[in-house]
Amino acid sequence: MSGGRLIRIPAPVVPGISDSVLDTASGLLYVSGVYVPVPDDDEESMRLTFGALAEALQRAGATLSDLVRVNVYIRHLDEEKLQTYRRVRDSIIGADELPASTVVGVHSLYNGAVIEIDAIAAV
Repeated sequence: MSGGRLIRIPAPVVPGISDSVLDTASGLLYVSGVYVPVPDDDEESMRLTFGALAEALQRAGATLSDLVRVNVYIRHLDEEKLQTYRRVRDSIIGADELPASTVVGVHSLYNGAVIEIDAIAAV
């Protein structure tokens, strides 16, 4: 972490980026895209990626209930993957705590990931 208005939390896995940046003036935490590559199991990859998001939030003192916005990128998105994503998300985040969100289908993601999520949370 660094001092000042912006607190940068280093990425524990991918060097050269901040895991997240906390703007202490606004109380907003910006989380870089998180992913856990499990290319042969979409549902498990999604569950683990939400777990990685929860860990990134926790490092800055936040939880999934503090999310205000998520951008979700899913490799080769189709209706089946969208329904899997919604089922996994709904089992992890309460229906009354859903953040604003966007789901985007993409051709590929870093390191063969099925899903990547970046987020903004109120801390």
